[in-house]
Amino acid sequence: MLELQEQYRDLPISRIDAVYSGATDTFERYYKVGDYDAMPSVTTILEMISKPALRDWKMNKALDFLKSKYEGRHWDDLIAAPPWVRYPSSPKAQSLRKKVKTSWRDALASLRRNAKHHPNQVRDNAGGIGTEVHEAIAAEMRGESWELTSEPAAIAMQSFHLWREDATVEPLWTEQTVWSLEYGYAGSADLVGMEGSKLIVLDWKTGAGVHNEAGLQMAAYSHAIEEMTGATIDECKVIHLDKSSPGWSEHTVKDWRRSFNGFLSALNTWKLWHDGVFDTSDNS
Repeated sequence: MLELQEQYRDLPISRIDAVYSGATDTFERYYKVGDYDAMPSVTTILEMISKPALRDWKMNKALDFLKSKYEGRHWDDLIAAPPWVRYPSSPKAQSLRKKVKTSWRDALASLRRNAKHHPNQVRDNAGGIGTEVHEAIAAEMRGESWELTSEPAAIAMQSFHLWREDATVEPLWTEQTVWSLEYGYAGSADLVGMEGSKLIVLDWKTGAGVHNEAGLQMAAYSHAIEEMTGATIDECKVIHLDKSSPGWSEHTVKDWRRSFNGFLSALNTWKLWHDGVFDTSDNS
């Protein structure tokens, strides 16, 4: 049995989402544990890391949005003249002359805004599926009933059941809030359990793939669990659950203690941004 050390027991825990930070220009998540200062979440801290794959994904999704809006249209005609000029005998085309209330510059600006926000909408939709799957897995681990509302989530749960058929992990904690008083961060570990004689930490991912920052996330959870319990984490893994067709893959962090040093670098950057890098004086 995995037990908390005395100073970590019986503390009230709350999560605070969507806190806007001018320091990082992002919405951040915090955990409030007992009377301690609110601590940033592990995923909030890892937002400080540049993610080339995510950058390219966002660009591609924005371009996909533009393509979906204008694919198949006749650009030569569109550029040449507005519809009331191209179709002078069409009452419908002529009626558009009175309805146009914005300039082409305003319309282009609106298109750019929508294209910019489209990747975030896609990400949030995928995140909703991930949350649905995480909650269903946690309920099943606790022996509770669960219900899914989307087909991708249902497929991901099939992937989870395939993993369970092959896995030999005995669950100890599921969806457990963990925190480090030493470093001042918190998060939620999906699963802590025993695999034979090894104490391991697992995380479920349902996105397009597993990226390096997931290893740093697992390392942060592993350190927090060691700090809270005095136990030794032998291994941490990410289990990718496919949501397009049933299947799973396992990704073991090579050296989680080295990855934890990478996480601490991100944490130091996050703190530096919040404390401020410059002292500025204006002599103008």
